Formats: sequence, C-alpha cells, structure tokens
Amino acid sequence: AVANVNFATIDASLRTRIRESSSDLETKQAQVTFQTLNYELERIYTYLEGELGNTAAKGYIPLQDRLNVAEFGLLESQIDNFHRQMDLGEILDGDVLAVVADQLVDFKRRLGIDYYVNGLEFDTEAIRVWLGDIWVKTKTGFTFYVKGTRLFVDDVVFCSSLILKALQGYTLKPREVRTLRRTFKDTITFIPVVIILLIPLTPIGHVFVFGAIQRVFPDFFPSCFTERRQNLLELYESTEYSAVAINETWTKKLVRVSQATRLLIIKLIGELYTSLGGKLVDKLDENNDSQGPSS
Repeated sequence: AVANVNFATIDASLRTRIRESSSDLETKQAQVTFQTLNYELERIYTYLEGELGNTAAKGYIPLQDRLNVAEFGLLESQIDNFHRQMDLGEILDGDVLAVVADQLVDFKRRLGIDYYVNGLEFDTEAIRVWLGDIWVKTKTGFTFYVKGTRLFVDDVVFCSSLILKALQGYTLKPREVRTLRRTFKDTITFIPVVIILLIPLTPIGHVFVFGAIQRVFPDFFPSCFTERRQNLLELYESTEYSAVAINETWTKKLVRVSQATRLLIIKLIGELYTSLGGKLVDKLDENNDSQGPSS
C-alpha cells in the first residue's frame, strides 16, 4: 500500500529527520554500490590473470587480451576516482555509479563471467555484427575484382590498337613496349586467377587463398588486381571531369535572365545603330556623287 503524506502537516523537527534519513540512505546506497563495483572488479582481475597466465613465457599476448586489459585499466581508474571522493568526504553521484556498473556488467558478459546459456540461445547482436562484417568484405572484394577486370579489358583493347599500329609501320615507344609486356604477362596469369575464382568457396575463403598465394608468389596476380593500379584508377576517376549541376533559386534565375535580356538589348541597339550609320554614310556619298558633276 502507498500512502500520500502531506509534509506540511508534519512537525518541522520530524521533517528534518526524514530529510536527513533520506540523505543518509542515498549515501549508504552509494557506498554499497561502490563496494559492489570493487568486488566485481576484483573478480574480473582474477579472471584476466587466470586467462593471461605467464605472459613472459608466452612471449606474445593476443590483441583481444590486450584490449581487455586496457578496458580493465579504464574501469579501475574510474573506481579509483570514486575512492578518492569518498576519502575527501564527497557524496558519490548515483548516475555516474550506475553508468560504471552497467559498463562492468557488459564487460563481464563479454568475458563470459556469470553468463550462462540455458538451452540453445543466439546472441542477435553478435550475429548482426558478423553478418554486417561479411557483407562489407564481400562488397569490397566484389568491387575490387570488377575494377580489376575492367582494367584488364582496357589493357587488352589498348594493346590490340598498339599491335595494329605496329603492323602498319608505327614504331612503338618504350613505354608502349612495357605496356605490351605487362599485358601479355597479365593475360597468362589471368586464366589461373579466374579458375581459382570459379572454385566454390566463400568470399572469405577466396581472400585466404589469394592471401596465401600472394605471400608465396608475389608476382602471381595480374597487375590489374593489385592495390597500386586500383589506387591509380581511383585517383584518375576522382580527378576526371564530371558535369556540374547548378542549383539556382528563382531569384537567381530572374537576375540571370534580366542580365541576359539587358545584354541582348544592348547588342540589338548596337547592331541597329551600326546599320543606320552605314545607311546614312551611303546616302551622303550618293548626294556627294550627284552634286559633283553639276558643279
């Protein structure tokens, strides 16, 4: 049951005691929350210490473990700030304590502390992140291979025109000879690359296969499927001229039309003045010619 109490009807000394009790209760709740945070932080430390083991003997610490240690250090620094506030007699902010507590709970969940699976359950957030990562990698790989194929076709067309010119007696320049050699090598290596792509593997599997081949045989891939030429293509596309759309308001259009109309009127007046002046000169010349013989 909930009772509504009018504090105005309560004695002043009793109201003071109620306010002091409420303040003391909030202080005790903050202290309990602080001690709980200390306890959970100790549990996380014990878990990380057991997972890492003797790092000097391993000689290598995985990236995820290093990130966990860094996050633990951030949480520990926040709790140390709470400890200093309590030593100074300051009241801890309950909202800040709640935020740190939520961070600790999330950190424990990701570490697997107090996280039990009842039956078959799926982490929808992790699945969504995983699918998004696969989609980004697939889209990036598809774009890379499309650009490479486009570069290869352009090279073949350009080299075909060079061969036709050479057959007609044109002397190829050293740069054009190097282009022919590069395209010939790309044509030979393009066939095994296509065969590997046709093997039924996932996009990530193709990335692993090509990564292994790239480490063992750096020159195996055609030049059109290298980051150097792809970056040059992106640089060329970014600097290539493209049409610019002009977005104008009706006032700007009105001003531009008025300016064009004024220029057109001035031009017409000038042409009219020129034509009238020419006719007047011709008329004067005719009068002079007619008066000349009579005098």
